[in-house]
Amino acid sequence: MRILKKIGLGLLVIVVLFLVLDFFARPPAERYETVNLSGQVKMLVGPVPGGKISYRIYVLESLEDDPNLNHPLEEVVDFQSDGPQFSHTFEYPLHMGSGLAVSAWLDADGDGVFCTPTERTDPSGLAYTEETPAGDFTLDITLTKNCRQANWFYPPAP
Repeated sequence: MRILKKIGLGLLVIVVLFLVLDFFARPPAERYETVNLSGQVKMLVGPVPGGKISYRIYVLESLEDDPNLNHPLEEVVDFQSDGPQFSHTFEYPLHMGSGLAVSAWLDADGDGVFCTPTERTDPSGLAYTEETPAGDFTLDITLTKNCRQANWFYPPAP
C-alpha cells in the first residue's frame, strides 16, 4: 500500500511539474495596437525630387528572454507613397518589443529597385523613436545617404 501511495505521489509531482513547465514554455500572448502613421520625407538640402518612395516599418528593439539579447529592427510591414507626404495604418506588435523605426528610400532612377552595383543614386534615411506608438503617430524622415539599409542607421555608432 505504501508503494502505491509513493507511486501516486510521484506521479502527482511529475504532472504538476509538467504543467508548470508547460505554462512557462508558452510564448507570450500576441497583442497588437492599431497605429495611424503619418509624416513627411525631407532631403538634407532642397526639395524631395519626384519618384516613388518605399518605406519599411520596424519594431525598434525586439524582445528576447534575456534583455542583453534584445536585437534591433524587427520588420513589421512595407508600404509606398507617390510623394513626400505619407500615411499608413498598420498593426504594431506590442508583444514583439518596443519603439518604432521607419526607413525610407526614394527611387531616384525610377527602376523600382533599391540600388544596384552600378546605380547607387537612391537616397535613403531612417527615423526612430524609443516611444512605442499608439493611435495617431507622426514621424518625419530625412533622406541623408544613398543606398543605405536601416541597419546602417541604427543602432547609431558609439
